[in-house]
Amino acid sequence: MKFLLPGALALSTLISAPAFAAEQVVRLEVGGLTCPSCSFIVGNSLKSVESVVIEDFVEGEDASEGLYTVRFDDEVTSADALIAAVEKNGYPASLLEGPMGGEGS
Repeated sequence: MKFLLPGALALSTLISAPAFAAEQVVRLEVGGLTCPSCSFIVGNSLKSVESVVIEDFVEGEDASEGLYTVRFDDEVTSADALIAAVEKNGYPASLLEGPMGGEGS
């Protein structure tokens, strides 16, 4: 009996423990990037959101647009918060849907 109690306590702890947060990777299309400073400002806006890491930035076909690939913890923030952070500084942003990956992947 004395060995049963510690096992039961361990099992109850595992069952009641919250699920781990999922890491999300999204692509944001941002407009209004008229100079290198604009990309810098948008990058800083994104990095100011807790748990955000910018994985990649690609300049769009139209030089005033850019595509940011961003990773974040979805228990800490959301894609909507990323868009809001960018738009707060005056740049239009939208979430791109569809599969991740570029040419050759």
